[in-house]
Amino acid sequence: MERRSGQASVAVTGQWDHHVPPPVNEGFPRAEGVLSQRFIGREALNASVPTELQIPHRLQLLKVVSRINQIPPADLVAVAIDWFLRGGKPTADDMLPPWNAYTGHGTPEYIRPAEVVLNERFIPRESLKSQVPAELQLGHRLAMYRVLNRLDKMPVADIVAVALDRWLRVMRF
Repeated sequence: MERRSGQASVAVTGQWDHHVPPPVNEGFPRAEGVLSQRFIGREALNASVPTELQIPHRLQLLKVVSRINQIPPADLVAVAIDWFLRGGKPTADDMLPPWNAYTGHGTPEYIRPAEVVLNERFIPRESLKSQVPAELQLGHRLAMYRVLNRLDKMPVADIVAVALDRWLRVMRF
């Protein structure tokens, strides 16, 4: 029960702020730029995320509220993970337009941060399958993130869950 207190949440989420993002170079274009191209090669990104985080629902809510129904959820996933792997600023200001304008009214208070949820022993999960742009090399970059931060025992799905939850909170969903 102590994990639900505000102080424990800060301690658990704070540890993620010390992780080092993989180096960004010319080989990794921005997701916003790749998604503006007409034809995109895609690769599978499969992860199981905690059900409590309501990530698919929050992605759908972002689409409806922002009136971006033409954008598939996989593209939102790609932008979120790319944003996180670039260092994940606490505001949408570093995202290219129009992505920085797709903000909501705030994340519901009952949705605890991913870092807190992942700290529990038994977590109900749901599958998240996305076809993300291959040019972003998200699988490779997530693996680099694990190695650089010595997270060998942490599944990539947990990193994906933290990335999506943090991005959705920045986008205020």
